[in-house]
Amino acid sequence: MVMSAKLRVLVADDHAECRWAIVRLLRVEFEVVAAVADGSKLIDAAMSLLPDVIVSDIHMPLLTGMQAMEDLCRKGCDIPFVLVSTANSGVEDYIKRGAMAFVNKIDLGHDLVTAVYSAAFGNVCVSRNAAGQRPNTLRCA
Repeated sequence: MVMSAKLRVLVADDHAECRWAIVRLLRVEFEVVAAVADGSKLIDAAMSLLPDVIVSDIHMPLLTGMQAMEDLCRKGCDIPFVLVSTANSGVEDYIKRGAMAFVNKIDLGHDLVTAVYSAAFGNVCVSRNAAGQRPNTLRCA
């Protein structure tokens, strides 16, 4: 498959510094269409911009990343999600509930770009420090 255009990515994180860092990491490989600070703005931006992938913090004001993902799904907007967090608890549940990838914020520099590509192509991906049994090994299926 030859791609003529960059994948379009929407970023959501309530911490401005983290949002800035994620955008800087992604903009080399992808077109970052917007960066928002809460779950409500994430839903609005996703519905209007229709990105290829959404990278979202789990814990945000108004709606969590998971709540935003589930709300978009109910509205028929099936955009793959890459969830990011500093905590690894609940990773398997996030994947079972529909997230395509999970990246621990410690792993952003190593694993975020791979996770976005994996999610875009329908593959589940868990970053090296969130993988559990095999620490320091990126796990993508």
